[in-house]
Amino acid sequence: MNRTIVPVVLGAVLLSACSNLNSKPAAPVTASNEPYVSTYTAIATEYSVPNQLLFATDSAEVLPAGHKILTAIAGQVKLKSGTPIEVNGYADTTGRKVHNQKLSEERAAAVAAELATNGVEAARIKSQGFGESELAVPTADSVDEAKNRRVVVRVANN
Repeated sequence: MNRTIVPVVLGAVLLSACSNLNSKPAAPVTASNEPYVSTYTAIATEYSVPNQLLFATDSAEVLPAGHKILTAIAGQVKLKSGTPIEVNGYADTTGRKVHNQKLSEERAAAVAAELATNGVEAARIKSQGFGESELAVPTADSVDEAKNRRVVVRVANN
């Protein structure tokens, strides 16, 4: 499965019926005053945060600056009432692969919980982790690359 994902500390949802959300996204289209990047395709909208960190190295705790960003993303996600949301977590290459897989799952769960806290229906959200399998910035092993510590929020288009 080939995925091109804009670096972010945020993610999107995908239920089993929406497995086609894995298609390659179009070029990013950004709202000028928003703290995130919205990427639109025919089947999904992705929200990511390429210019700010949501997580410190080896952490799944959302950094203080991330709360405001996630609140803004939740506002957009709520506009698409009833649509599935996928929150995909990722990690850099520091640490063991098994650890990074667990960390990416914890990051996705943290963002999913933050979205739910901000009024997004938890039943719409599916969180999952991809470890270091889909690096936003290709690196060698044991490289602390902040852009790879991210979550991407995907919302199916109706």
